[in-house]
Amino acid sequence: MVLYSGEGTGRVLVLGLKRGDLLLESIVKALKDANIRDAIITGAIGSLQKAVLHRVIGTGREPEDEFITLERPMELASLQGLVVDGEPHFHMVVSDTDSAYTGHLENGTTVLYLTEITLLEVSGLSLARRKNEDNIATLTPR
Repeated sequence: MVLYSGEGTGRVLVLGLKRGDLLLESIVKALKDANIRDAIITGAIGSLQKAVLHRVIGTGREPEDEFITLERPMELASLQGLVVDGEPHFHMVVSDTDSAYTGHLENGTTVLYLTEITLLEVSGLSLARRKNEDNIATLTPR
């Protein structure tokens, strides 16, 4: 285990997305516009009409991913993760009337009616993600 700590918290961003807004792209734009490089998601709820995600499907040394696109009415039950050095790494749980799906949030995920997200800025974190020898992007000091 490796432990990193920041110095504190800063601004809170509250994003209200509407029909047709792109989830990940809107978060990235809001962070860039606010000049926030390190943050955590403290909450996210809403509805989606399209969810694009990937999830692991193997147990080999290097990750093997499956990319999924779901196009139907869905609830966004959870979105969590970190923004490190300006780069988001978010996982989500979505559900339709029959199933729940979970995985890494990808570009193209689209809001159905509305989605509300809160992000909390972290100061003094000074981390980056770099791929290791197994092709896994891990946290490292900047």
